[in-house]
Amino acid sequence: MYPKPPVEPLKEHPRLLLRSGDLPALREKRSKPEMKAIWQRLEFFGRTEPDEIGSFDKPDAAYAMEAAALLYVLDGDRDAGIRARAIALRCIRKAFNPNYQDISRSIGRLMLAAAVVYDWCYKLLSDEDRQFMLGHFRRLAGLLECGYPPTKEGAIVGHTSEWMLMRDLIGTGIAIYDEDPEMYDVAAGRFYAEMVPARNFFYPSGWHHQGDNYGSYRYQAELYATWIIARMGGGNPFDASQEQVGYQWIYTRRPDGKLLRDGDSDNPLYAEDRYVQLFPLAYLMAGSYYGNPYFHDQQFREFVTMPDMYAFHAFLFYDPAVTPKSIKELPLTRYFGSPAGIMIARTGWDEGIDKSSPTVVAEMRIGEYQFNNHQHLDAGAFQLYYKGYLAIDSGIYKGSSGKYHSPHNKYYFKRTIAHNSVLVYDPDELSRYPYVKDGGLVWPNVNDGGQRWPNEGRPPRTLDDLLDGELFRRGKVLAHAFGPDAAQPDFSYLKGDLTAAYSDKMRQFRRSFLFLNFKNDDVPAALLVFDRVVSAKPEFKKFWLLHSVEEPVTEGGRTFLSRSEDGYGGLLVNDTLLPPPGDAEIAKVGGPDKAFWVFGTNYVNDFPETKEQGAWRIEVSPRESSEEDLFLNVMQVKDRGGAEPLAVAKVETEELVGAKIGGWVVLFAKSGEALNREQYIPLYAEAGEEAGSWSCFVADLAPGVWTVETGGTSEAHTVTEAGGTLHLTGISGSVRLVPLEVAAADGKEQTANR
Repeated sequence: MYPKPPVEPLKEHPRLLLRSGDLPALREKRSKPEMKAIWQRLEFFGRTEPDEIGSFDKPDAAYAMEAAALLYVLDGDRDAGIRARAIALRCIRKAFNPNYQDISRSIGRLMLAAAVVYDWCYKLLSDEDRQFMLGHFRRLAGLLECGYPPTKEGAIVGHTSEWMLMRDLIGTGIAIYDEDPEMYDVAAGRFYAEMVPARNFFYPSGWHHQGDNYGSYRYQAELYATWIIARMGGGNPFDASQEQVGYQWIYTRRPDGKLLRDGDSDNPLYAEDRYVQLFPLAYLMAGSYYGNPYFHDQQFREFVTMPDMYAFHAFLFYDPAVTPKSIKELPLTRYFGSPAGIMIARTGWDEGIDKSSPTVVAEMRIGEYQFNNHQHLDAGAFQLYYKGYLAIDSGIYKGSSGKYHSPHNKYYFKRTIAHNSVLVYDPDELSRYPYVKDGGLVWPNVNDGGQRWPNEGRPPRTLDDLLDGELFRRGKVLAHAFGPDAAQPDFSYLKGDLTAAYSDKMRQFRRSFLFLNFKNDDVPAALLVFDRVVSAKPEFKKFWLLHSVEEPVTEGGRTFLSRSEDGYGGLLVNDTLLPPPGDAEIAKVGGPDKAFWVFGTNYVNDFPETKEQGAWRIEVSPRESSEEDLFLNVMQVKDRGGAEPLAVAKVETEELVGAKIGGWVVLFAKSGEALNREQYIPLYAEAGEEAGSWSCFVADLAPGVWTVETGGTSEAHTVTEAGGTLHLTGISGSVRLVPLEVAAADGKEQTANR
């Protein structure tokens, strides 16, 4: 069904997860202090007798047979090998109900463990034993959700993109290849034909599209394929940029130990000091394979509390030669490029758990492709954390109506209305998009005013499907920059076009983010969001969304969002500068009966264990109908009860608009296009403000050399194509910006006049 794999197992045993040349290093690893607890557990597992399997105080059968086989292959302990054989022959007969939800994970884990015994204890098995096991391997493979041969589901998302193909079928196929090459050929054949190209497409971004829960889980499955094939002698099947994905959950980790939320997420329900323990094997595997010292930072080396299910593989994959480095050495801002188009900006790093930490964490998201499944319709969204989750992703993947395909999940949580993005409400949209489909399930659509479901909600099956036309394209990054210091930047900037994420109700949606690190204890940071939104009809109402845990308070054009409970103490202050005060309507939505409100219906989901699913939002809308509207919101964060918020004022010229805050002047092009004309920016002190040196940030400039005239001086500055921005410091008065071509023309004219 698929081309023959480009590599095949060697004619030797062992070859699954290790080869003979790996044994000396594994024997030495047992004496490493950090491996002591892991090795003690494996020794205990390996001494389990076959008739003890199933006892409440004994390990799972899979763990017991793997550990016994390990004792045999490391030390030649024949008794341990015989125990491994006996457990495998007994347990491989286990009956499973294939209709039980997620049962493939248990089936596949048993297959892989028995395959370890088949490979490592090969000389202890009779021909009859091998034939017996081969028959049951094929039986178990036929029960897997991916089918056997594994042709079901897609190659990009879904359960087939987890363990069952990339670990369990390929691993078992390697073990039995001499007697039955079919399992490896069909599993690895599909893997190389479909799984590898899809991942090599998104790995360079460093971001896994399935989010903080499912993305990390599937990344770990992909790392298994890397290790299994490499240990077999086949090299790395993926592009080396696979390594970069591990930075996603380092950068999105909050000082309280949780993560900024992404996709179908239930991470708020985990205790702060436990959430990182869901990731230890992923960081151990990636850090050891790629020699990445930051992935071996002490906080990720949770060997003592490593779950039993990971102990065996942690021992096999851990490389003690990788010297850990603290994540505090990493730059504070990281850009996760195409096809993600996401920027994370921080003001500091935290290795412990500290709700009072002064670190601010901001996410700015464009999102260029929609993969569906556990990914949300959240192109253009942002999040902010400071001493609490302030600008939040709303909803949760738990509760009375929180599971996959529940009303809360499909009608609210996954929708744009649950995120800090923009809605354009077309009352007739459902007449053109009446249904949503996922697999064989079909349900009526809802109109939340948000983004469209590509392919009616069904995920692409292959990379070719994803890239065929513009169906799954939802955005494009137009510019990105941070600096001037790459390690501790003062500004972090991202701009994108999000028009494609919406139906034809949207003619253009361009969003620009600018995160400012003030390096100030009183007001540590601010996030500016500038939008140009053009709807197909002026009567389509527009909504700018900002979600919160606690009830917002609005005073004129300023809105306050607190996080005052559960040991937190942060405050977000949002100033709405556009629409202008006379045209801006700021509505508060939420509370007990409207926490998950979608234009007339509350998709209730009771989950009292955490408040992080939120219950409130503000909706900023223009009062007057128009096809084109500009939105400009300036969010600063500070302590509740601390210093006064910074003053915020709008700055505007004929073609530019922006804000003045905290010694910064920030400007964006009203048109959303790159400007290539002379710009004059009048700067002066407001009433009560001392004239001083400002930092001036101007976005949306055409690339090339610009002349900057201010304070009687003239200097040439280069605008890069990637950023399209100028960052000027020490500005104390008005600024004139002239593209080089215009400056040259002026010079010629002046020379002629003289």
